[in-house]
Amino acid sequence: MKNVLFENDILGVPELFNKLSVIEENEEHFLKGSLDIIDGTGKLWDTYEVEIKGSENYPYTFPKLFETNNAFQKNADWHVYENDFSCCVDVTPNEIIICKEGLNVFDYIKQYAIPYFANQTYRSREGYYLYGEYSHGILGRLEFYQSKLKAKNPTELIKMFDLIIKNYNPDRRAICPFCCKEKFRRCHRDAFRDLQLMKGLLANDGLTLLKILKINPKYQLPTV
Repeated sequence: MKNVLFENDILGVPELFNKLSVIEENEEHFLKGSLDIIDGTGKLWDTYEVEIKGSENYPYTFPKLFETNNAFQKNADWHVYENDFSCCVDVTPNEIIICKEGLNVFDYIKQYAIPYFANQTYRSREGYYLYGEYSHGILGRLEFYQSKLKAKNPTELIKMFDLIIKNYNPDRRAICPFCCKEKFRRCHRDAFRDLQLMKGLLANDGLTLLKILKINPKYQLPTV
């Protein structure tokens, strides 16, 4: 998707990643080439053929990342979106938080694209992701919310969603309604502020969680 800021930002990338080039196709400029996976000792573990294209809301969302040489399966189990086969580098809520102040394409490649491919290499060799993984779709988002908010159960998580959507922001001396002994600003305040960036997504995911609980009243959040 053509994005003028992205197309300007990528011009300097080949100076830093010399196996990537700026390509023009259908009046769109994007990055194409290779990314090496190199460990801390300088050992080359793998090389991936990639394309990196602009997203509609770049730099407030990740660029579109594609692996182009069939190095791994293109399905949700391998963290690839099946609608366009772009790489699912992180769950949507965390992507929104990461990009809240803008994320340039160079930092995206260094901090997120290369670790994503390193994790794919590890899974290809060992059969699992080194640091675990979130589930797909709504379940993965619920797991992320749980890790972020430390809710004790689904009902508490839904209550948190409601307060976040309503801009809950008590006095700095207020005791947290979830920790009960700790001041809110020392435990949940920062997580609430981050998640206030995605009220629409929280509202939809809260409704979906209610539907899950209606079907399976014994549904439990993952252990933190």
